Amino acid sequence: MHKYDTNRVEFYSEEDLAGAFQLSKGENILRNNSQADNTDINDILEYHHIKNYIDNALYLKNWTKKDISDFQQKSIEFSETIGQFISNINNENINILYENVLRNYIDSFWELINNHEAYKRISKTNFRNILLLEPFLIRNILTHKRLVDHYDKEIRDFLLNDTQSAEILLSIYEVKDDYKMFLPKCLTIDDKEKIISNYLDETDTNLNYIGLIQNAKNKNDFKISDRTRLKAKRLHKSITDKFFEGNQGIKYGVSISFPKNATKIKDGKIDEDDYVHYSYSADFILKNNNPYVLFQNFDILFEYIDEQKRIDLVSKRSQISTIEEIMGVRSENEYWGGTAFSLSEMTSQGQIFGYSKVLYEMETSIEDILQFIFTVALQEKYNFANNVHFSIPLSTNSYLEKIRLMAPEFESILKQYKLYVEDRVIDFELLQISSSPTTIKNIPSLNSNKYIYFNEQNKEMVGCSNIFFSGQTLLTYIDPFKEKKYRCFFDLLANESVNFDNYAEHQKPQLNYLIEKRFIKIDSSNFIQITNFERLYIFKDLHENEFASFHHYPLHFQKEALQMIAENIIYFESSLFSKSEQAYFNYYLNKSEFTNGLDLRNSYLHGTQANPDEVEKHEFSYFIYLKLLVLSMFKIEDDLAIFEENKILAQLNNL
Repeated sequence: MHKYDTNRVEFYSEEDLAGAFQLSKGENILRNNSQADNTDINDILEYHHIKNYIDNALYLKNWTKKDISDFQQKSIEFSETIGQFISNINNENINILYENVLRNYIDSFWELINNHEAYKRISKTNFRNILLLEPFLIRNILTHKRLVDHYDKEIRDFLLNDTQSAEILLSIYEVKDDYKMFLPKCLTIDDKEKIISNYLDETDTNLNYIGLIQNAKNKNDFKISDRTRLKAKRLHKSITDKFFEGNQGIKYGVSISFPKNATKIKDGKIDEDDYVHYSYSADFILKNNNPYVLFQNFDILFEYIDEQKRIDLVSKRSQISTIEEIMGVRSENEYWGGTAFSLSEMTSQGQIFGYSKVLYEMETSIEDILQFIFTVALQEKYNFANNVHFSIPLSTNSYLEKIRLMAPEFESILKQYKLYVEDRVIDFELLQISSSPTTIKNIPSLNSNKYIYFNEQNKEMVGCSNIFFSGQTLLTYIDPFKEKKYRCFFDLLANESVNFDNYAEHQKPQLNYLIEKRFIKIDSSNFIQITNFERLYIFKDLHENEFASFHHYPLHFQKEALQMIAENIIYFESSLFSKSEQAYFNYYLNKSEFTNGLDLRNSYLHGTQANPDEVEKHEFSYFIYLKLLVLSMFKIEDDLAIFEENKILAQLNNL
């Protein structure tokens, strides 16, 4: 069994905060080591770790220029010593050497075997035996391409018979890892399918990985058959059902009501069981049967969109808790929302379903309202094309019949708007010629510079944003404000007078960095002041919502945004839907972007939807389509409104 030695130097990465502590453990070796005795494999591996610090220009603060120069020379000597030692590893001594490697140096041992090509002197039989004795090694071995290529058949045989292989495959193809793994070229697509299928027959399968199998994205070298997906789906349901038979888990839910004689237009409360109850005044709705007003209730009452006309139902990274971030295994190809998104979707579905019942009492419907908006209101208010077309199903149609009509009408509306943006007219003959579906991201906007996005490649500004708005920064939690529990450093500064000396010395480097980047300053009374509120507000908006609508900003914010463009902090893009809104629609309509999408469009187009008798499923799908139509109408109206307003402003400027 490999021992562990905490006194040995370990190099993790250039960014590791414990680097100085680790390097200090090797200072004595750098100053005094003569390298006379180089028979201990762990000494050699420690040289390798110390060398990584020196080669990456990571030094201790107390080192002089002469120290650094001397240690750089020592690093060169380490290279020669390491190379000479590894060159003597062969089939006869590999086992005894490897048995003596410390547990904290196992990864480095195989890294050197790979880089110095020592594997050429180690038989394939010997390698196979080492792997069988320590199967946990496989994940490390797979990070070294030369080892994988050299021992390809042995690794293939191991993967075909080891229980962890399916999780390794899914980690490579589905889960976004920080390190790259390689697979033997002789491992075929059929081999991989067999590994996945066999995993589902094991008794200790991981529920998270079963979910990944069910929704995995097929690639050129990795494909999961429909039979295996169905096998995973059924197993996932079986395990989940068994779990909840004896465990109630964490319960949460939403209720929607439309009471008469309510004291508030809308209200919400959370009960002792953490259920959220929303109520909306039926009297407020019933007093005005104007279809445009009834449409606006999706904004005024249900808050489907925010003040910038952004869809407020989308999944947002800022609403995903730290616990949700680190729990479980997720595919990089899945749409992930967390608890906040789940509650939001429950709420919006409940709202539109309940609202349809209220509208029925008013002898109208959501479909009638949407038809009026697209064919009448947009023309009257914004000079939209007067020949648009939108058919709606009969109230007597079944939900399956309704959705089969509404799905193509939804696409037609988007195609009509696309043609209008491109030509300012809608040519239905041209529309009918185009039989291919229009992707959500390709619906253009009438307006340039429509949306603002943060430039994630600007690492300095990303770092500054994290300092201000991350809930993990320690700058937020200082005396005497700890009890107020501000969410982030920005909220603290916006609400309190914070003295620079409230911070400990180890916290001040971050503050000095923000001063250097001109985000904050220290006034004559030693208090911290924000220097550019407009810029920080835009940072905050992008942190919370991931995009912003440029034309909904006041002029002084627009001016600041243009300056941020010049500094490569943000960038513009123009389309009807923003990136996160596109992702939301794609999650529901298809699987072009996300493996866990509901795929409603393709299901109903190709006849693979639920059984016709499963009325509730079709009803649920239909109301999703209605919700997407409502949201699309809001986005179209907003685009037209911005365009008309900008035309008026341009005319006024020309007077």
